[in-house]
Amino acid sequence: MKKLNFFSSVAFHIASIALRAAAALMLAYSAWAFTQCNGIISQAKASGQLVASGNEYDIVSFYMTNSLQFAAIALLLFGVGLVLVKPKREDGAAAPPSPKEKPDDDSDEWYTAPDN
Repeated sequence: MKKLNFFSSVAFHIASIALRAAAALMLAYSAWAFTQCNGIISQAKASGQLVASGNEYDIVSFYMTNSLQFAAIALLLFGVGLVLVKPKREDGAAAPPSPKEKPDDDSDEWYTAPDN
């Protein structure tokens, strides 16, 4: 059995799919949690336990703590999943040279002493 190298493109594709699937699950949970938070806030307002005026910060903090932070994490996971697999260029152009390659210009000749 061939050992799977983590840096192979297959492993990156699998990791990318796993990250995007986790992002989708977290986004679904965030939507469910947001509706639950909305129901709790609405019930508290209707029963008179919560007055919205003057408590806006607490209401926003309640939403952020219970649902919106999961949406932010889902977006980050989705972004990492997309970045993990570098898309190929559609125009067929060559990728830019890596920084390890020597440039084609003659800048090293500028810094050498002239021959006399």
